[in-house]
Amino acid sequence: MSTLSASICSNGGFATNKGLRSLFLASFMKVKICGLTRVDDARFAADAGADFLGIVMAESSKRRATHARAKEILALELNQPRYLVFGYDSADFISETFNLLAQTGTRLQIMADHPELERLLKLASPENILPSISAAEKVEADEIAAWAQHPLVLFDSHRTARTLRAPQGAQPVAGGTGKTFNPANVAGITHPYLYAGGLTPENVASIVAQVDPHGVDVASGTEASPGIKDADKVRRFIENAKRAAQMLQVQQ
Repeated sequence: MSTLSASICSNGGFATNKGLRSLFLASFMKVKICGLTRVDDARFAADAGADFLGIVMAESSKRRATHARAKEILALELNQPRYLVFGYDSADFISETFNLLAQTGTRLQIMADHPELERLLKLASPENILPSISAAEKVEADEIAAWAQHPLVLFDSHRTARTLRAPQGAQPVAGGTGKTFNPANVAGITHPYLYAGGLTPENVASIVAQVDPHGVDVASGTEASPGIKDADKVRRFIENAKRAAQMLQVQQ
């Protein structure tokens, strides 16, 4: 048995050697830690095994980062790609903010049903744009076809104008609500995706076991307060998500 296999088999199937454990975890589930507003939190999330980091710039968000903090996080010498995250902000605001803050390799997360989507898609290459798609209702495979050039999409519990079933003129609500959606709504989707909405260190393993997503995304579920991360929650979330993915791989 190899050293890596021996480490994995010990301690209830989880690597005990810190270096081997990190290597093993990195090969499975992708984790995006979002809602970062502090440099120390970003560093900790990266060191804890996060694969992507998200900085919310949406005007309506209670975990919106300042321009100064966003620049500091984007300037960190980390391997993890970083996303500037927007909601249903105006296209002017998104364009101006992204162009002002983005550095080489900075990625963009936008609402897939934004009314000025075509304009926003010109801000970065498909590889660097993460569309946030509502999974408040059942998602059909043909809905994802439009995003074939994008290597990754995100499913969240946010309500769109279509799913609100409200009077004309009602405003859709972007993500960051801390609410979950029915995992069955994304069953059968083969395009790589991040599962977001209401995830916590306590429930992420169950969600991963149910739908086996390419990755998971969390903001409020790892916070001490809006925009301020709880280090223990961040660590446990990443470990629980990746451990659940490891168990799925073993079972398969």
